[in-house]
Amino acid sequence: MRMISAIILLLLLMTDTQAYLDPGTGSMLLQVILGGVAAVGVAIKLYWHKLRVAFGMGKKENSEDEPV
Repeated sequence: MRMISAIILLLLLMTDTQAYLDPGTGSMLLQVILGGVAAVGVAIKLYWHKLRVAFGMGKKENSEDEPV
């Protein structure tokens, strides 16, 4: 209970801070976002056939080793 009270007290006593974000920070943030979008795109491309079968939009292909 003391821990929760201390955290609430600290949150109530917080003051505004001033921070400086240089232009490189915005550029880095943009690269992280674009990299994440690219990673999602590559993951979808790698598993596209499995995703189509899972959602019922594609036919499941029979392999040559399996009997029909």
